[in-house]
Amino acid sequence: MFIKPFKIKSNILVTGSEKKRLRQRVMAQFNRVDEESATSPLAELFGNRAKVCTVKIITYHEEPITVYTSDKRPIFFELSGKLLPTVYTLWSCPDLVPAFTTHATVLPKLANGADLMIPGVVKQGTNLASWGRHQKDDVVAVNLTSNRAAVGVGLLAHSSSDLYMCGGHGVCVRMMHVFGDKLWGMEPSVCQQVPLQGTVVSVPTDSDFPPLGSEKVKPAEDCVKEVTKSLAKTAVSGNEESGSEGDETDEETQEPDEEEKPPNPDDLIKGAFLNALKLHGKKITLPLLTSTFYPQYVQPEIPDGIEMKKSSFKKVGTFLKRMAEEGIIEIKEEKKGIEKVTAINLEHPAVLSFYPYKVTKPSVEQDACGTVSTGATSNPLLLTQMTAMYAVNERTAKLFGCFNVALGTALDLTQVRNYMRDYVGRNKLINPVTKLVTLDETLQGICGASEQLVALPDLTETVLNTMTSTFEMRSQKGAVTKGGKRAVIHLTTATRSGNKKVTLISNLADYGINVNDFAKAVKLGAAASTTMTEVPGSKGEQLMVQGNHVKFVFELLTTTYQVPKACITGLEFAKEQKKKKKK
Repeated sequence: MFIKPFKIKSNILVTGSEKKRLRQRVMAQFNRVDEESATSPLAELFGNRAKVCTVKIITYHEEPITVYTSDKRPIFFELSGKLLPTVYTLWSCPDLVPAFTTHATVLPKLANGADLMIPGVVKQGTNLASWGRHQKDDVVAVNLTSNRAAVGVGLLAHSSSDLYMCGGHGVCVRMMHVFGDKLWGMEPSVCQQVPLQGTVVSVPTDSDFPPLGSEKVKPAEDCVKEVTKSLAKTAVSGNEESGSEGDETDEETQEPDEEEKPPNPDDLIKGAFLNALKLHGKKITLPLLTSTFYPQYVQPEIPDGIEMKKSSFKKVGTFLKRMAEEGIIEIKEEKKGIEKVTAINLEHPAVLSFYPYKVTKPSVEQDACGTVSTGATSNPLLLTQMTAMYAVNERTAKLFGCFNVALGTALDLTQVRNYMRDYVGRNKLINPVTKLVTLDETLQGICGASEQLVALPDLTETVLNTMTSTFEMRSQKGAVTKGGKRAVIHLTTATRSGNKKVTLISNLADYGINVNDFAKAVKLGAAASTTMTEVPGSKGEQLMVQGNHVKFVFELLTTTYQVPKACITGLEFAKEQKKKKKK
């Protein structure tokens, strides 16, 4: 319903009495009358300080819809007299409506406008009770097997009994709202990615099933012999060992649990400090103020979510003094409260033994509308596309902890491959002859102790299957190439009826630019009306601006959208400024 852009007709702030009636209506429809307390997550959406607005919109198919927002974030939308929650509301109240689970590979199909079909539903059981007790047109949520958080909202196409009798064919949920659609991105400044709320059900992957005829599958007789030998050894060791030896076995069983814990903030902060010295140690000009040294060199290397106050150091000064006590740096206090780093010992054993890595963080930019965006991940002015991500879980926390990647951090496919290549090269696990990877204890904990030699692509695939699958909406990068040539944005002027000048802009979509948001920026900056027109013989649309605003559009494209000047033509049509007459 919201896959294509919609038009906003009105946006009105509701009064206190209207907010109260809306809250009572929500509580009554979703049977949450007992949760009227102000501390409940659902009641917080209608709190005293929350600004609730009623937004009237017209969808792409000319359907009038009412959307209710709380602090600019859409929380409910009304369809045929029925309130449907958005994904933002379901992330705050996961149990608001019943949920149907599907596979992670189905989400891109739903984001393109498809409904959830019955074969794509993952159920616990095959009987009638596995479909629940729902009626037709009931409001339901859709989540993934890898994440309990909702990624869509819709209406049931059939009742539970009809779904059971469909024979595994047909539509299950008619999708009305999906993560990543235009309703999710209604206000770019408050957009949020899907949170990780734990897995729903563990679905076996291809790596869990060895190929037929594989050498990994042992005959049944060999398995029975191995079990018999292990039982015999256990019985003998149980009769002979006692006392202190029993305590040693208890300590040995506790060691793997301790190894599985992710690294603490102290190790991550110190690792970032050593990484900064390894990468920039020779370029740092000394003496340097500690208030400049830490934020300029150490802070960018610390992973997101790790703060100094959460570590045992508590303060930056305490941490730097600890590093000075270890002999890595030298600190001199010139005046009271003013300290400088006077020397760096790059020959220290801790620095020499540390393997450097590069941290890639999106740069923070500010667009023309005043909203702060973090690189290509969440730039509201650019067209977004759904990207498959892989989150670090408890099973892979030890592996990625070596690169200061915290638990729950989402990585894309390229980042995971680079980390695996760095880990294998750092620990020298590749056999130069066979080009296979020898698994150490950390990798064996992920792949299993039965495997010893694995190819790097297969190892990366196993790690990806072990990580938690999720998705993010990311902005497109770079320009689309056509026939091996980079697209060019054309700026031209034309004359309409009444000898009125207009500015025509084409090929904006080839650079991933959201044309609707671009038109709003031009309308505000140039104080001119804009319209979209179709060009005969061309697939894309052309933006028409009233008046000659070629120079303003050129500066907007080159500064805000970072489009290279060589990729824009038509600057010669800019309106020449009148020269002031000399008195």
